[in-house]
Amino acid sequence: MKINSAMKKQLKVEKFDQLLEPSLKAIADLGFAQRDDCYLLRALLGLAKDARRATFYDCTAYECFVNSVHVEDYENKMPLAQAIQFVIQVLMGWNTSAPRPILIAIVSADELSVVVKFHVKRATEQWLNENIEGYDDPVMSIESTEDIPSVLAASLM
Repeated sequence: MKINSAMKKQLKVEKFDQLLEPSLKAIADLGFAQRDDCYLLRALLGLAKDARRATFYDCTAYECFVNSVHVEDYENKMPLAQAIQFVIQVLMGWNTSAPRPILIAIVSADELSVVVKFHVKRATEQWLNENIEGYDDPVMSIESTEDIPSVLAASLM
């Protein structure tokens, strides 16, 4: 997991005792479809029906465009906590499917929104800058191979 100090600060004050919002769970539960060597959340394909892989510079950019969820559109009282629970749900579903590449979840926050994006880990592509502290806003990424609850707990100490 990569997490900047701004995100650590935000997460320390969050409460994770709410259930995942049913509409976010529904997105996670539908899983992914594979198109043009990319993995796209099935529930979001209809929202991005005009988006084509050819219009993006790489698969990661295409995946991050389609696989982008503004959590406050679904739950606006505790969007960061819901974002983390959503990531856990999506990554658990990903890990129970047939063997697949590593999936990366990215959570970013600012004064107005909390956004979650997903993309497959590729050797020659990335979405986030290597310097995670270079972001002013809270940001984190976590891979599907990581034990999410343990990693989160350790990073918040």
